[in-house]
Amino acid sequence: MPASELQTVAMVEHADAADICAVCPHPWHEHDPLSVRYCAATTAAVLFRGCICR
Repeated sequence: MPASELQTVAMVEHADAADICAVCPHPWHEHDPLSVRYCAATTAAVLFRGCICR
């Protein structure tokens, strides 16, 4: 899946800005574009790699 589609899927799943990300402990609205890609890819691949902020 191209990154742009992955971002779109992640954004749709997290439409409520108050939602906490399933991958990291941050609210979804605090994600920059790189974090969106990282967290969406982590979720899609069912990886356990923690937060990109580390």
